[in-house]
Amino acid sequence: MKERLTTLALALFALALFYVLFLPKPTSGAGAAPLPLSTEIGPDGYQAAWRWLEAGRIPVMALRDNYGRLDQAGTSLQPTGNLLLTTMPHKVGVRALEAGELDAWVSRGNTLVVMAALDDTPLWAFGNSRLVDAVGRLTRLKFDAIDEQQAEKAPGSSSAGERARNAAEKAPHRPLATLVTDLLDVRRSVIEPRGAHPLMDGVGAVRVASELPASRWRATPMDRSGVMQIGEIAGSGDAAIWLRRQGRGQVITFAVASIFSNRQIGEGDNARLLSNLIAWSLRDQGSVIFDDAHQGVVNYYDAKAFFSDPRLHRTLGWIVFLWFVFVLGVQPLRTRIRDWNPVDVTGFIAMSGEFFASTLGPAAAGARLFENFFNSIRRRLGLGQDGDPVWEWLSAQARVPPGELTELRRLHRRVRDGRRVDLVRLQYLLSQLQGHLV
Repeated sequence: MKERLTTLALALFALALFYVLFLPKPTSGAGAAPLPLSTEIGPDGYQAAWRWLEAGRIPVMALRDNYGRLDQAGTSLQPTGNLLLTTMPHKVGVRALEAGELDAWVSRGNTLVVMAALDDTPLWAFGNSRLVDAVGRLTRLKFDAIDEQQAEKAPGSSSAGERARNAAEKAPHRPLATLVTDLLDVRRSVIEPRGAHPLMDGVGAVRVASELPASRWRATPMDRSGVMQIGEIAGSGDAAIWLRRQGRGQVITFAVASIFSNRQIGEGDNARLLSNLIAWSLRDQGSVIFDDAHQGVVNYYDAKAFFSDPRLHRTLGWIVFLWFVFVLGVQPLRTRIRDWNPVDVTGFIAMSGEFFASTLGPAAAGARLFENFFNSIRRRLGLGQDGDPVWEWLSAQARVPPGELTELRRLHRRVRDGRRVDLVRLQYLLSQLQGHLV
């Protein structure tokens, strides 16, 4: 009984160690804020914009694959004149290969619209500290904070939690209730045109709402390409919309993520801005593409979805149960001592030879010996190694005895006709001839 209890304890420990080291621990999505998806009907989704575009008979598509899919055959996309709308921060990061494929797609004559939660912080974007770096890699723009709170922060961090802590440090004498109220109040701002541009035609005020504190940013290009600032925050003059040409296409970056969401698209001139964006970007039956893939909705294999599937958990449960039954009930617990019967090298070689001899006929073995022999000569002569005989060349060699050559021809005819040959004699004869030809 003691042995079985010890075995049970060790089995439980091995199972726990395997779970900790190898199995992913997927987090539950219950209670999470809705993501900005084309199918989402909540406040942060794009279903209103999707239906509006469909009503206007504008081709729309939800991208649920990596960016390389934009150029693959079999899709209904035109090669140029399309508009891709992606909202950041992404739930699924963009890989380096994808970023290169996206750059090539834009340069061929397409438009990339990046809606980045820089000047607004929706609930679904809370706590992402890599947003600024990710937006910079995708848009080739370098962002620097220009407000006092962000000036004291480490570069590349844009977490709303850090913004809240900085705000509390700046006002240590304010009542806690006032700080909490300020944190929970929705921040509202307006984006106005900066100069004349077709994208801002008829646009007077784009309404922005942020559930959490946000910052202001200054963008500079990472390369020699110019960047145009076509929109700014009313009252402060801080840029909020940037346009950068890339090849025959363009990248349009918004410092806000929610102006085209279900909640905001009907506010101010938000819908007019989206209309201008589509009219200015689409060409030759191009499509408007919503990037759902990088918000976690994908058609390809998703490891997180696999490990969160309850069928997998039930299967693993049965496997573990049967394993415990085997360990505790079927497997003998006492070790039986066996005599060690080592096999020497000579015996191992003999057994291997008998095995190959039982599966390979003499004619086939002879054919392979001839093929290797003739290929070695053809390789020396610079001929193709197809195993064909070189009788004329052998006959012209003074070092080759005529008797051995005659016997070699006879053995070759027997092998060619599928008859048995003396493999030992054949191997000896080939070795002799190779020695003469050296």
